[in-house]
Amino acid sequence: MLRVLPNLLTIFRFFLVYPIVLFILDNNFLWAILLYILAAITDFFDGSIARKYDLVSEFGKIADPISDKTLILGALISLSLIGEIDSIMAFIILGRDVFVIVGFILASLLVKDYEVRPHFSGKLNALFLMVYLGLIIINASGYFILKEIITFLEILLIVTIILSIYNYLKYPGRAVFKQIF
Repeated sequence: MLRVLPNLLTIFRFFLVYPIVLFILDNNFLWAILLYILAAITDFFDGSIARKYDLVSEFGKIADPISDKTLILGALISLSLIGEIDSIMAFIILGRDVFVIVGFILASLLVKDYEVRPHFSGKLNALFLMVYLGLIIINASGYFILKEIITFLEILLIVTIILSIYNYLKYPGRAVFKQIF
């Protein structure tokens, strides 16, 4: 059972996205934050268990980032649609993700022996983004979160977005550009 636990947690997190989005769009923030916290916990434990017990699988390498992106983008877009996240901030965050996804696709197609190597700046960005979205949901539910905390997280997000784009431009970006130009 332990062997498949990380993948089960990843799949479970993926299936939490739909109800989280529905609860956000329905302004049922208590359920949205409870499920969002559960999803964030599964994100922490699936990776920890996989690394600690050497249970990293090919499925997990693909499914985990897809599950993470689905959760983040679902929460981000739904919170933006109901006016809880400024559209400019949403576009900045989405822009980074589009850049990374396009970069991954190009690198997979153009770079021989391309290996996905998560950068620390990308992991830090994901952490700040998870916390940011969670606090936005909590704030929307009527529990007051200081605007300064939200603003500070937005600044951290912008800094980590810039750093992660820079790191992606170094690798695999440089190798992709060599293939194109």
